[in-house]
Amino acid sequence: MARRAFVKKRLGYLSRTVFIFNILAIVALLISYSASFINPKTFWPIAFFGLGYLPILLVNIGFIAYWLLRKPKMMIFSLLTILIGWPLLTKHWNPRSTAPITVKTADHIRVLSFNAHLFKDIHDPKKNFKNDALQILDSIKPDIVCFQEYYSKIKGKYVISNEIKIKLGYDYHYFAESSKNDYEAYGMTIFSKYPIVNSGNILDNDYGINRISYADIKKNDSTIRVYNVHLRSFALQNEDKEFIQNPSSKNETDNQAPRRLGRKLKNAFEFRSEQASSLKRHMNACNSPYIVMGDFNDTPMSYSVNLVGKGLHNAFKEKGAGWGVTHYEMLPIFQIDYIFASPAFEVLNYHVVNKKLSDHYPIWSDLRLKNY
Repeated sequence: MARRAFVKKRLGYLSRTVFIFNILAIVALLISYSASFINPKTFWPIAFFGLGYLPILLVNIGFIAYWLLRKPKMMIFSLLTILIGWPLLTKHWNPRSTAPITVKTADHIRVLSFNAHLFKDIHDPKKNFKNDALQILDSIKPDIVCFQEYYSKIKGKYVISNEIKIKLGYDYHYFAESSKNDYEAYGMTIFSKYPIVNSGNILDNDYGINRISYADIKKNDSTIRVYNVHLRSFALQNEDKEFIQNPSSKNETDNQAPRRLGRKLKNAFEFRSEQASSLKRHMNACNSPYIVMGDFNDTPMSYSVNLVGKGLHNAFKEKGAGWGVTHYEMLPIFQIDYIFASPAFEVLNYHVVNKKLSDHYPIWSDLRLKNY
């Protein structure tokens, strides 16, 4: 009763109304934090709050600005809630203004991950950006490259792996094909300038093009395992994307569009949690230093990303700068591509290549084995 009397006494009608909505925003932000450790298969609605973390965060920042102008003491509620989630916030945003630049030396391992969208421009499917992608590799010169949604002809001069080998010196590669015929194939590919001595796929919870492959790579006296990850996508069609960008559209009757979208999101959250669990079990059984990178199709607040990243170095969090956005097509606010490394590594830098070829930006990092 005393607290209610205090609010009524100190706040006018408008501010009391704002305070009520502020409390709701705080509760929503706390629930979004829980998405990082509650499995969607246990209680899937939580995952939606995790997906909405950034907008919910911005709403709370807006309340801080409001109270700063009206009654500064009242901003403490949202401010404390944001500070509670600071370790999660720094997975989305790094206060560093610029990413560190290091000169690559012999003990560095430079890795790059890129969802290439079958090498087709997201806005013009007839436009092939293969040569632009090869130029990126030539300029960055990574030692190991992981492609998701990789596409190539099987025979003739248009076999991309042959071009990459001849032009850029990647003598070793593992192509985990999701689909192929006599002329073409697509799937996951790992390219390496060092010998690949073993390779395979994690068959548990494999969903075609959304899968996990790996390669054991020999560098001098060390064997390093590289996981190429492409977790289950939301499988959104054009009508779903149109609804997200323009929810007031009347193209569909009743609640058909939101119901269909909600069902797809729910299924994808659950599928990704299963894939993440399979990957984590495989990682725990690995006796070599390992690197995990690729398209997780989920945000840093998600259960799947936090499960896989637990106990690992997060390259963006340690050496990235600004907002870690890696996907720009529909809502350019999401980081869904990651580079993780086991504790045997040191992260030296992390960079996003801000070139709009696919719907994803390429990401790369320099790593170093601590006992090299």
